[in-house]
Amino acid sequence: MKFKENFLYNYLVEAPTSLAIERSLECEILSKQEFARPILDLGCGEGMFAYLLFDEKIDVGIDPNRRELARAKEYGMYHELLQCYGDNIPKEANSFNTILSNSVLEHIPNLKPVLREASRLLSDDGKFYLTVPTHLFDQYTIGYQFLSLFKLRGLAEKYRVFFNKFWSHYNYYTKDKWEELFKECGFKVVAYQEYDSRAICTLNDFLAPFAFLGFLIKKLFNRWVLFKKVRGVYIFPVYLLVKYLMKRCEKGKPGGIIFFTLSKRG
Repeated sequence: MKFKENFLYNYLVEAPTSLAIERSLECEILSKQEFARPILDLGCGEGMFAYLLFDEKIDVGIDPNRRELARAKEYGMYHELLQCYGDNIPKEANSFNTILSNSVLEHIPNLKPVLREASRLLSDDGKFYLTVPTHLFDQYTIGYQFLSLFKLRGLAEKYRVFFNKFWSHYNYYTKDKWEELFKECGFKVVAYQEYDSRAICTLNDFLAPFAFLGFLIKKLFNRWVLFKKVRGVYIFPVYLLVKYLMKRCEKGKPGGIIFFTLSKRG
């Protein structure tokens, strides 16, 4: 597979800063992996991530949201788009040599059937690449850290519940808990990498409210940015600042998000 470059700047042109930071980190990680065709994007959404990561079309994208798939079609990064849920994908067993699922699995309440379906679809020597939050992701928010600083543990836990409900996060586990879940559904962990340090998560949480205008534009026009060429000019100073901050912040572990490489259990 061929990959694009300069992920951070390209993402900033297309999306709010808070989204661009995390997704550009994921693009950097995934661009170093081997993608053997056919490739399935499990939960492709609007198709923007594939558009900014890959420099050529991939095979299949699936998502239950018709509106998101319409936008994915405009990006033109998939040979085939299917509207379906992840636990019932109309493809034969062992159809894919690579499955990708980026920041999707945490949003699925009943996750095991989806993982078992991915196991069914993956070839025996295939790879499943995925990113998911750890149990620390919500603890790295400004609200949780502030309340914990003043020993308000009860309120801090209530804030965690609110945060995950707001973002529709149903699954956020330790690395070992994720591995146990994958094993139960027919996979084994080949490799993993934690990222999104406390500093990066805190920066993202601070920037999230500034994405409100982009959120409204997305609701109205099914895209985050209306005039990309204009944004590409004025966002450049922001890009330089964010790039500098990320270099200073993305150090140390544990991370708020984790990247896994899975294969089928023998």
